[in-house]
Amino acid sequence: MNGTVYLFYGPDRLPLQTKSEELLAGQGIEAFDVETFDMEERSVDEAVGAAMTIPFLSERKAVVLRNAYFLSAAPKPAKEPEHHLERLMEYLANPNPTTLLIVQTTTDKLDSRKALNRAFAEKASVTECLPVKKEDAYGVARRALEAAGHTIDADALEEFVIRTKESDGTAENEMAKLLLYATGKKAIDAKMVRMIVTKNVEDNVFDLVNAYLAKDAWSVTTILQDLFKQGVDPAGIATLLSGKFQEILYAKELLRTGARFDDVMKYFNASKGRTYYIMKNANEQADAYVLNRIGRLEDLDYGMKSGTLDKKIGLETFLYQFE
Repeated sequence: MNGTVYLFYGPDRLPLQTKSEELLAGQGIEAFDVETFDMEERSVDEAVGAAMTIPFLSERKAVVLRNAYFLSAAPKPAKEPEHHLERLMEYLANPNPTTLLIVQTTTDKLDSRKALNRAFAEKASVTECLPVKKEDAYGVARRALEAAGHTIDADALEEFVIRTKESDGTAENEMAKLLLYATGKKAIDAKMVRMIVTKNVEDNVFDLVNAYLAKDAWSVTTILQDLFKQGVDPAGIATLLSGKFQEILYAKELLRTGARFDDVMKYFNASKGRTYYIMKNANEQADAYVLNRIGRLEDLDYGMKSGTLDKKIGLETFLYQFE
């Protein structure tokens, strides 16, 4: 095994990228000495050719191969580049000592039946990169921002983690957007995060139900505009709303059986904050009212699907009729 070739694999891209950046920083390789090749668009020949060339005005350089799908069971891209994988096998046998080669592949498990994977296991450093746990997500986000020269307060960091909890890929994409917007700014606050970072659709709909039940027209408008800005179909929003009202009915039944806070939290696999609102809504809303909302949403769904009702107007009409 040599110390110039690394293979990082795992189910999400963000840990792969984070591990790669940590390795580059540890090796003292600057960004301008890094060449990145997307294997869904560029060929192995190009990447190996770059790895074989000596660095320019530096002692060492790095070549990163992203989306190395040929190491996993992932389907081939529609327009697959012509890869000569034997070139990569040859490079593993005789790597360039002045090049740090990093290969990233998004997969849960490497297929040991592939000859190339066996060669990596024998010749390279192979590391599994697991998704970031929520408690670790705070540190990952803070370090990414600090590395780019930014500071972030506790409220803004909490807001970012909440909005990107769906997956590490979501966090990676939203972090890139935030960094781009924050160019030239030092401090990042919660207002900036709320303006730039897209919130999970399901979380937005949960907040929409809470705003609706609180008869908070301003919040309903703000959340609805956010959902429309994300391109979410009004019919899809109506379906999710119906599911949230069904959730209130389930919670009411749980409470009738004597379920406590922890029981409800476990049943819905929810955070403490979300569980608080689930129980609040279940305690405050009458069965008849919740059933009426579900019935109205069923009528709305029929009108949308039959074409007798404009989707956007129908949804807005429902949401602004609180009684």
